[in-house]
Amino acid sequence: MEPGGALKIYFLPFFAQSHQTTLVQLARLIASRGHHVTILATPANAQLFQKTIHHDIASGHHIRVHLIKFPNTHVGLPEGVENLVSATTSATAGKIYMAAHLIQPEVEAALKESPPDAFIPDMLFTWSKDLCKRLQIPRLVFNPMSIFDMCMVQAIKTHPEVFLSDSGPYKISGLPHPLTLPVKPLPGFQALMESLLEGEEESHGVIVNSFAELEPEYTHHYENLTGRKVWHVGPIHHMVEQSIKKPVIVNETRHESLTWLDSKEKDSVLYVCFGSLTLLSDKQLHELATALDASGHSFILVVHRKNKEDHEEEKWMPEGFEEKIGKEKRGLLIKGWVPQSLILSHSAVGGFLTHCGWNSVAEAISAGVPMVTMPVFSDQYYNEKLITEVHGFGVEVGAAEWSISPYEGEEEVVSGERIKEAVKRLMDKGDEGEKIRKKTKEMKEKAWSAVEEGGSSQNSITALLDHLKLLLPK
Repeated sequence: MEPGGALKIYFLPFFAQSHQTTLVQLARLIASRGHHVTILATPANAQLFQKTIHHDIASGHHIRVHLIKFPNTHVGLPEGVENLVSATTSATAGKIYMAAHLIQPEVEAALKESPPDAFIPDMLFTWSKDLCKRLQIPRLVFNPMSIFDMCMVQAIKTHPEVFLSDSGPYKISGLPHPLTLPVKPLPGFQALMESLLEGEEESHGVIVNSFAELEPEYTHHYENLTGRKVWHVGPIHHMVEQSIKKPVIVNETRHESLTWLDSKEKDSVLYVCFGSLTLLSDKQLHELATALDASGHSFILVVHRKNKEDHEEEKWMPEGFEEKIGKEKRGLLIKGWVPQSLILSHSAVGGFLTHCGWNSVAEAISAGVPMVTMPVFSDQYYNEKLITEVHGFGVEVGAAEWSISPYEGEEEVVSGERIKEAVKRLMDKGDEGEKIRKKTKEMKEKAWSAVEEGGSSQNSITALLDHLKLLLPK
């Protein structure tokens, strides 16, 4: 322990922007409470968050970055490609995942050189279980998904017979709620998730970017099932806003989307975004654009085409689409980055058509925006069920197939008609949409209560740190 009773804690974020952002935010929160924090990161990954922590350091928080080498030559990647946000194919992503296993000697050297009181790696570093056991360093696992997801994985592991049929829906048993999946999880995905569950073993608990009131039954179910404690510390972006003073920014340019939203009525706009990794196929984008146009509602559509040649970029677009939505002032097409949390917080936004990435779900709940769910890969198919079947603050589009990769685009696509109907169910001024909106606002209030002083997430961080202090040698 450092002088003054401060804990010395090391963090290891995974090489994906959504994973890294949330774990760095947790590190900042703990540093803001007077503890000494070190983030282990490769050079290119450190650059992605260095500016974020610079103000914290200037404010006197004990937070530093310890650089470790990224094994570019070992995995066959060019210098500087160290994060999934730089990947445009599954092959590149696979090399980045491989690199995450090859950094173990670098991490071990850092832990031996200056042993911390606790180590908090991302759950994808499954090798940290044996490493911490060997070095006798207390370990907590950071899970950037939800505990609900891990309960789904365990239920499927326990009841594989559910998927003997070639067609769904598949009823998942052994959980607090009756749930269904329309498509089968790929065997490779299920095997990966089961390995992550095994990687959590022998830890002092699992930290999640969630809040206790969002998944109470599943937290209880998971703790009973595994014997591991769950620490809810989210929604983490609001925890940071609540706990860490922001630097003063002068003359910041306002994003065009916010100015466009100013002209729209309350709850009238559907925001459509599939995250920073997902690359929808041209065919799926065409179906999506057609559906948005046919819905009759205003929308913001965010499109990433980073793996497409410039001359191919517009092939997906229905003829005259961009001109039509511009002329009618009913749609805004954005190619690139957007300030998502600010858009979701705008009063004109009344719905969010999302891929159900966990960070996006957390932001939507915090903003009180109901969702239209259209998962694309990985745990997103499970998150959809928490939104629609457990809580009922979203309308389900579903998926045509299960994918592990966000890069190649789907072979089977969800029809524009199916997307349009889901959008209209939420955005039309009907009883169903209003009921969903009411449930969403109720959950928003619980999320904000959790991050306030004395709230469940603030208390959870306090309890977590107290628990770590009890593990120190007497």
